[in-house]
Amino acid sequence: MKMNAIKSLFWFLIAQAAYAESKFIDVPLEELMEVNVTSITKMPMPLNKSPVTAYVISQDEISRKGYRFLVDILKNVPDIHVANLASTEKAGVEIYIRGIFANDKITVLVDGNKVKAPTGEPTAFFHAMPLIDVKQVEISLGSASSIYGGDAMLGTINLVTETGAGINGIKVKATGGSQDTGEVQVAAGKKINEDIEVSLSGSFHRSASEDLKQNYPEIYGKIDKVDLTEQNNNLHFKGNYKDLTLSYYRVYNNANTSLSFNPAAPISYDYSGKAFFSTINQMANATYNLEINPFWQAKSSLSYESTELEPGSSYRAWGASAPISWTGDAIRFSETVAYLKGDINWLSGLELSFMNSTPKNSTDASSLIKNTNYENYAIYSQVNYDLTEKLVLNGSVRMDADSRYTPSVNPRVGFSWQAFKALRFFGAWGTSYIAPSPYLIYESWNTPQDPIYHRANLNLQPEKMMTAELGLNAEPFKNNAFKLSGFYTQGKDIVRVVNNVFTGKPNTNDNLATSETYGLQAGDSHHFENGISADLNYVYTLGQQNAEKLTKMVGITNAPENMIKSNLEYSLDKFTLRFTGRWFDKVRTHESNTLYNGSRMHGATIFDSNLHYALPLQAAEFSIDLGATNLLDTTYYNVNMNDSFAVIPLEVGALSGGLPRLPQETRRLYFTVGLSY
Repeated sequence: MKMNAIKSLFWFLIAQAAYAESKFIDVPLEELMEVNVTSITKMPMPLNKSPVTAYVISQDEISRKGYRFLVDILKNVPDIHVANLASTEKAGVEIYIRGIFANDKITVLVDGNKVKAPTGEPTAFFHAMPLIDVKQVEISLGSASSIYGGDAMLGTINLVTETGAGINGIKVKATGGSQDTGEVQVAAGKKINEDIEVSLSGSFHRSASEDLKQNYPEIYGKIDKVDLTEQNNNLHFKGNYKDLTLSYYRVYNNANTSLSFNPAAPISYDYSGKAFFSTINQMANATYNLEINPFWQAKSSLSYESTELEPGSSYRAWGASAPISWTGDAIRFSETVAYLKGDINWLSGLELSFMNSTPKNSTDASSLIKNTNYENYAIYSQVNYDLTEKLVLNGSVRMDADSRYTPSVNPRVGFSWQAFKALRFFGAWGTSYIAPSPYLIYESWNTPQDPIYHRANLNLQPEKMMTAELGLNAEPFKNNAFKLSGFYTQGKDIVRVVNNVFTGKPNTNDNLATSETYGLQAGDSHHFENGISADLNYVYTLGQQNAEKLTKMVGITNAPENMIKSNLEYSLDKFTLRFTGRWFDKVRTHESNTLYNGSRMHGATIFDSNLHYALPLQAAEFSIDLGATNLLDTTYYNVNMNDSFAVIPLEVGALSGGLPRLPQETRRLYFTVGLSY
């Protein structure tokens, strides 16, 4: 009944669109490139002067394309590959940037304040961050450790939220869809007087997965219950009093991992589907901006970050009966001084971080793991210099002194050269390091029934990375933009698992590996005058890394060699119709994979679509979105590419030892109604 109603509404909106007057809102591409971005350099910078690849997704684009969560955007960023339901303890959503797993190597910010796990626990909430109060999303790639610290090895994601005056009322979106999806997002904001603005937003999302008992009876038919229900919620408050900003951000995420799908183990274990990763991430921040004079500015910030893996989470056990938990928090103070005048923009600052991590699990080994307290002291400086009207130079450097390790100095240099009106060259080089988190040092989550299965490594050393990029932007025709860039990344002392399962010795993490990835990206975007816009991007990525125990070099794991992303959009008076395609191929499996033995496997072609309808109503706006993910229901797999479990094909259907080969993502339909007043 529900699906018939959705289909009827779909055809009704199509019919309405056929009679709508074409009034495409055409924003020239050159204007889009002049949008200011703050997260690249911590100073306002037009996108067309960035030394690194960067993307800005505006609130208007978010609405027209029907994006509801951050992961919807990340799926369509050319350089990013999103893998769902991965069989690792990263849980739910894995992000790969230019061939490298990035969940712990990219800094997530809300209004410039970190909201990711402060002590290195895996970041797994990308699909739990709603966009209803977001003004724009800024994504920059390449090392940003020279200003943000070690966990910005591969870039930053910054959600810039609306002020109370920007919302100026109430916004509500309610979504329902297939697989029992239900969701509500609400935002409210107001400018109370000349000095005070407040905003408050929240969201709740709950969804089941496909019916495994019905779709895979040979594997799940004899199991009484398979419950893969996921849910997340979010709360965000922001208040401004003159130059003082107070904010609080909380995101709760309960995501099943693909081990939930795994009945291939002794029947005595509980395979109810409750192998999940449940996290709470919080950030509270107070920021004071002081304008000393028109050229000198100062910014003071005090923040608290925390993360908790809820007790009861069980995501890497042979069964779902062993609860584990992990908590971490950090208090940070930063002071920044900036000089912004004409051709020279200079910024310097210091950051003090005091961190605590408490790893826990249900085994006797937990008694060996104590609270870990450590500090990080950092100073940094950066200069943007307009050498000429066309050539902009950028340089920054940061020194981090972690109380557990020797100090690390990481620079970044870059340039942007507008050689001609329609041709710009850019490039950047930088280094970064990330101190191993207590999560990696004390990792002992393999098999809770055996406390020595994974041993801690107190001698784990920081990972190091160098990134470089050189590219060009061209506008060969009116409303057309072309981009070509090449990239190279080199990693040292990369942490990998020493797998001793078959020798009877405990596993451990160690700085085993070196790695290098390289490739190119080519993309073209065009706005047509008849209301159509289209873009096409191709990314080619190669690389190699050490296999276990440094025995040989193998290809990079889990990232596709070839990836194409396309977007076709047709805008009319009140309608926007979007089709998005993602194709990826030659995804290398783990060298211990028993089905593919490290060889490359085929990827998939996935289409998403959305029909957006917006109707202004005097002081309000009404909107409808009708969308689909994986429109053609393409079956594609993530067969244990990161771990060394055995893999059993679907046709075997055995209940003994190994991970079955099940789809990552099946078709989902959704219907969203929105009202802004």
